[in-house]
Amino acid sequence: MNSRRIGILLNPRAGRGLAPAYAEAIGSALRDRGFEPAFRETEKDAIRLPDEIERAIVVGGDGTLRRAAASLGEVGIPFLQAPLGTENLFARMLSLPREPEDIAELAVRGETQKIDAGRTPYGPFTLMVSVGFDAEVIHDLHARRRGPIRHASYIGPIFRTALKRKWPKVSVEVDGQQVVEQRRGLAIVANFSGYAFGMDPARDAKPDDGLLDVVFLPTSSITRTLLWAWRSRKGVAVDHSAAVVARGAQVTLSGPEKMALQLDGDDAGLQDRVDITLLPQGYEVIVPSSSMSVSSA
Repeated sequence: MNSRRIGILLNPRAGRGLAPAYAEAIGSALRDRGFEPAFRETEKDAIRLPDEIERAIVVGGDGTLRRAAASLGEVGIPFLQAPLGTENLFARMLSLPREPEDIAELAVRGETQKIDAGRTPYGPFTLMVSVGFDAEVIHDLHARRRGPIRHASYIGPIFRTALKRKWPKVSVEVDGQQVVEQRRGLAIVANFSGYAFGMDPARDAKPDDGLLDVVFLPTSSITRTLLWAWRSRKGVAVDHSAAVVARGAQVTLSGPEKMALQLDGDDAGLQDRVDITLLPQGYEVIVPSSSMSVSSA
């Protein structure tokens, strides 16, 4: 590495307020290795990067990473996630460590790998976009949010969403071809495999193949939704004959009425259309090398 300066971007509210102390522990471990940490707190709508950094560590959950990755990708700075959110799917999928010493070691010695970057008019994404039951739950959760999100925070929103009489209809278009027309269900556009609560509806998604994996799971009842959740936990949802599976670089989700939209677990409001595109190899991430021994998140 030419620079001895590594950026640490942190969401100060992450980890129930533990992020500043966690980031400082990582910074101390970097100093022990002869590197200077450059701290910067993230803001909701804008990420200001420290000057003259060659690599970056993003301290927080998948939502914090989503916003920071877009800024880092624009200037070609490799990054990794120091997981401090509810799910930490990005860190889990890339086998990234959690301990400050291991994170510092990875930031200094890790290899870099190019992955694809997702874009929508409502913000970037790294992991996935979806409309349907899960997005409705996230929309409800964020509308009522009063503090840090825990797994238990989802209980109320799940019950309220389950009691709805009807969920929105959605149409799905992949690379100009319509694959779903005005059907009720869950539409997932995935850059990574893996999902919340141990589910994996888009089992075959790969972040470096230049394509988005599109999975539509038809459902208009809580019973069928629970069945899809069970199949997703088993990793077999895409094998079911009722599932619609496609792959492409440009995807459009639309409906006759506004639908809740989520990006990497963040609420993106109520929309009646979202155009989703992929920037191949738009991000450079730091991953463990074969010679490193770290305990993953």
